[in-house]
Amino acid sequence: MSDFFSRLSYSFGNEDWSTEQKALQLKSTDRVVCITASGDRPLHLLLGNVAEVVSVDANPFQNELLRLKIAALRTWDYDTYLTFLGANHHKDRRELFNVLLSHLSETSVAFWKKHYALIDKGILYQGKTERCCSIVAAALSLTRGRKVRKLFAFDDLEAQQRFLRDEWNTPLWKAMVGFSLHPKVTRLFIQDPGLYAHLGQNIKPSAYILDRMNASLHRLLARENVIVSLTFAGKVFPEGYPPYLQREASKYIKEQMHKISPVDSEIHAYLSKAPKEHFDAFSLSDVVSFISRDQFTSLLQEIVRTARPGARFCIRQFMSDYQIPDYLNAHFQREAALERELEQEDRCFVYRFMVGTVQKA
Repeated sequence: MSDFFSRLSYSFGNEDWSTEQKALQLKSTDRVVCITASGDRPLHLLLGNVAEVVSVDANPFQNELLRLKIAALRTWDYDTYLTFLGANHHKDRRELFNVLLSHLSETSVAFWKKHYALIDKGILYQGKTERCCSIVAAALSLTRGRKVRKLFAFDDLEAQQRFLRDEWNTPLWKAMVGFSLHPKVTRLFIQDPGLYAHLGQNIKPSAYILDRMNASLHRLLARENVIVSLTFAGKVFPEGYPPYLQREASKYIKEQMHKISPVDSEIHAYLSKAPKEHFDAFSLSDVVSFISRDQFTSLLQEIVRTARPGARFCIRQFMSDYQIPDYLNAHFQREAALERELEQEDRCFVYRFMVGTVQKA
């Protein structure tokens, strides 16, 4: 676990910004707390024109990535910004990094000088998760290269659906997914302590992923799907770029970046020191994969304490299946219809939602 919190674990966000916006219903006066991870989520929360985003992560590497993305967006034109991050080829990103020095703190400069190799390769795809995806994509190019290329060539959803039914979802493919998602395999390659640590009792990983992936590919082209693109192609196509990588949306985010405050801390520890009734929105994606049920309950109690009356919450779960304890139910007014809607719409199809408002009385 300690290694997980001292490496770059995520570099490309795997949450859908649009469902997050719909869940939180942000206002211009809102103070939001979120998990940093790849840094994408706090940047996207700025699209809600909020008053403040406090971005918390127990892994300092993830917050340094956020600071690097902020500095890059602040410094360059759109095309150079994408090139530095790794969306486009460049022969000398270290030269570009030198331009950023005046936009980073001395601490951040010293940090990234120790990790030049990640910058040289393009930081966008250098997280442990993203590098594992590139290995999977390389293996798939050898074993199902023709089918993968065909999957990403579709621009007609009905044609893609027929392909999935007639050619893609073979017994061999299902067996391959089952093998690759076996806990022993994922522990060896991904080394994510939260992946199966709190696996829901009725959740079988391979069936869970396959069912959700197929449902997603029946409503969304593969080129527009971040997780499918990362896993099968090792990169995200422009059609699937999240807002902070899009030309017009990134301009708006650039104007709002001064509202982000990165904090190196475990989320429960941070909230336990925060003032009462301080936050209007809680964006907590998959934090429950890394904590016990008792810790989850304690986190919920801190949310209640630090929430302003009527604060919105969005808690995503991957393969954990925690529930709000009965004695706290009165404080969390969940919106079941909205939760189902978000699950059906979410472009990053692996998550289930707890969404609603915090009631103080």
